Amino acid sequence: MIFFRVMTTVAMFFAVISSSFASDDITLLYFNHGDSVSLRWAPASEALFQRSVKSGYVVQRRNEGDAAWTTISSKLTPLSQNEMDVMEAIDSDISVLKEIFYPSADRYTSEEPEDENVKLTSVPGKPAFEDGLLYAMALFTCDISKNAANAAALLFVDKNVTKNAKYEYRVVFADDEKTKNSGANFVKVDMRKLTVLPASSDFEGHPEVKYAHFEWSTANHVGFYSAYNIERSVDGKNFEPLRSRPFVQAYTDDKLADVAIFRDSFPAEEGTFYYRMKGYSPFGFYGPCSNVVKVEPKFVFESLQIDVDTVVVKRRSEEVQWSFDNKFEKKIKGFRISRTPDFKKFFYENDALIEPSKRKFKIENKYEESQYYAVIAVGVEDKPEKRQEKQSSYFFSFRADTIPPAVPTGLNVAIDSAGIVSIKWNANNEPDIQGYKLFVSNSGRDDDFFLITDTICSLNSYTDTLSLNTLTTSIYYRVNAIDMSYNSSQWSEPVKALKPDTIPPAPVVFRFLKQPNDKVVVEWENSPSDDLDYMELYRQIDDTGKVVLVKRFDLKKRKVPTTYEDDFGKSGVQVTYFMKIYDAVGNVSETRTNTLTTKGERPGCIGNLKIVITNLEKEKNIRLTWDITSKNLISRYVIYRKRNDEPMLDIASVRANQLYYVDERVAVGATYKYIVRAISQDRVCPAVYSENVIFEGGMK
Repeated sequence: MIFFRVMTTVAMFFAVISSSFASDDITLLYFNHGDSVSLRWAPASEALFQRSVKSGYVVQRRNEGDAAWTTISSKLTPLSQNEMDVMEAIDSDISVLKEIFYPSADRYTSEEPEDENVKLTSVPGKPAFEDGLLYAMALFTCDISKNAANAAALLFVDKNVTKNAKYEYRVVFADDEKTKNSGANFVKVDMRKLTVLPASSDFEGHPEVKYAHFEWSTANHVGFYSAYNIERSVDGKNFEPLRSRPFVQAYTDDKLADVAIFRDSFPAEEGTFYYRMKGYSPFGFYGPCSNVVKVEPKFVFESLQIDVDTVVVKRRSEEVQWSFDNKFEKKIKGFRISRTPDFKKFFYENDALIEPSKRKFKIENKYEESQYYAVIAVGVEDKPEKRQEKQSSYFFSFRADTIPPAVPTGLNVAIDSAGIVSIKWNANNEPDIQGYKLFVSNSGRDDDFFLITDTICSLNSYTDTLSLNTLTTSIYYRVNAIDMSYNSSQWSEPVKALKPDTIPPAPVVFRFLKQPNDKVVVEWENSPSDDLDYMELYRQIDDTGKVVLVKRFDLKKRKVPTTYEDDFGKSGVQVTYFMKIYDAVGNVSETRTNTLTTKGERPGCIGNLKIVITNLEKEKNIRLTWDITSKNLISRYVIYRKRNDEPMLDIASVRANQLYYVDERVAVGATYKYIVRAISQDRVCPAVYSENVIFEGGMK
């Protein structure tokens, strides 16, 4: 069964990367990050995987349109056994690879495999990829672990890329590195087109009594996801993954090839639960979350939850008090009270059923020792052939216990980079300890602590989750102990824990960008953050898109400049500046200026504009002539005309070599105003207008 699941997983891996280009020997997939390109590949057979161990791989690249390939990587081979030993402490998946690449003598037992087609033969210390199971397991492990893919030499990241470039990549065996092989397949990467992982909007949930199953389409995930993770929430806001490892869909029916199915048991028999899904890329990260689905368990009488809230102990009586969801009251015929002093003998305290609307029952007794009480609900459909009962947990009623537990000791708090807080303390030694309550504060003051959860923690450890995107740098925790009689100990001493710094520094604020002379002056106000390390001023010219680091400022110095004069010797271009500012742990903020057009040469003005009026019996027109003095190349002229009080409109456009225009659409007695505009071929310099010329009076 294990072999079937693994081989199915491998089949899915090939389905994932089938959208990429593949040679007969190596299947290749890429991911464009914008500033780098990640490559993942897999040999097409067990024999080729065995060959890669001896030969290794090299990654080759060429610009689109080039014929020759350039090797951009060193020889890539699997890590040594010692190196895998080191990585094994970081990622447990490396253990699987280590056993495959460097098998021990006791890898296999004497048991024969269930599948007769599976040959489990290997030599200790020698890779055995000729075994289909081991080959499949190796690819599966690399598919769900980026560290494993790197250890197996199936991953490479090209960081030496250029913006807007177009590349072609291929992976070949190192012993074929110098082979031209011009017909080999490769992947094409346009750096302008970032790889975007798709989100699912068709995630569906179908609840049953104690579980729910979920379905979603994987048709548009081909080439992006090899596995998934399902997350659950009780409030619709805070989600937790159901598995520590990604879930891989295994199927045998071709009808389900494009559908993933997952099943989860509800953490409680009633309530509302929220689920979402996200895909896992073979490159080692998750895509965006799907839509959220809300599911509720179907009700059966056994799912009824009854809680004994307390037992009020008096000198000659005890009163049992309980609660449950009132919406189930119509499904209950009545209640029984069960009592036991030692869980060896059990007694019913009432002969007749207690009414469903009641929530307490008084017991007149002479009990001097402690007792345990439980409430039993009897359903309205209770029949001899089908008993319909649901019992609460037993509640411990301890008489005359007023002594609180000791204060818990050894409280320890640790916060990781994801905001996960691990809290541990020494367990109390009292035999009647029920559990503990934890409190948290941002300031550490007694009046600022609040309870983390309403329930009592039965263990001497707890995991909390914090948001790191706050201005507070520390958090305080303390704990107290609760016994079976709900006596509370004093609080422990507060323990302070420092939060990891994940907040970028406050950015600089640009005041102005100007060019009073040949130099561009940039002025800004520095960041008020107190943990700054350095900042970098960059220049970007829009006509080329090239970004240049202009100046690096060390912010550890007391006096930091707020202006910079930049002379880059280029006029008539649009230039933008931006500043990156880094704090001591590498968080970065970025601010951009407005765009400035630097000073450049303008084309000369149109001169000697003349008007000749023709008033012949057959020819009635206005002839315009002009000269041009610009050093720039002229592409055309545009003629504008205003008639009387009408708006100025363009009426014609003539070629660059034509220095005249005849307006034949004139009327006797009208007043005209003309403007001629020269359009330069140098689009950096704007076009200019001629002087205005007004003809008044009209023709007679």
